[in-house]
Amino acid sequence: PGPAIPESSAYDYSKLSDEQIAKGGELFRTNCSACHNFEGGGGALPNGKYAPPLLGVEPLHIYEAVRTGPQQMPVFSAGAIPDEDLAAIIGYLKKVEDQPASGFNLLGLGPVTEGLFGWIIGIGGLSLFAIWIASRGARAQ
Repeated sequence: PGPAIPESSAYDYSKLSDEQIAKGGELFRTNCSACHNFEGGGGALPNGKYAPPLLGVEPLHIYEAVRTGPQQMPVFSAGAIPDEDLAAIIGYLKKVEDQPASGFNLLGLGPVTEGLFGWIIGIGGLSLFAIWIASRGARAQ
């Protein structure tokens, strides 16, 4: 036995206002983003474990995971995160899921890798441009 399957009203996010969804985003970033990334994309944990991505997951499963704490995830009781706040968190995740991805994310490798890639392309391009200018100058002929 375990906790009963919750009623759909406990995790229904369809009637939330934009303010409630924004609050859900704050709560998610405060309580969940350390493991699941700020957008719910998942991430690595110690000892070879991982936090799974939350995009495309049913609201019922998110609700149950928060309440039961599978694997290394802590249990968040209704006293820690009330059902209204949990519905707001789920609403935030669904809102993020509905928004189209923008930019060039380099397979989601993270900001350090993406910054390094930018530096290599940027500095490499400038170096090649400087070599090209130097080979065309008056002293080069």
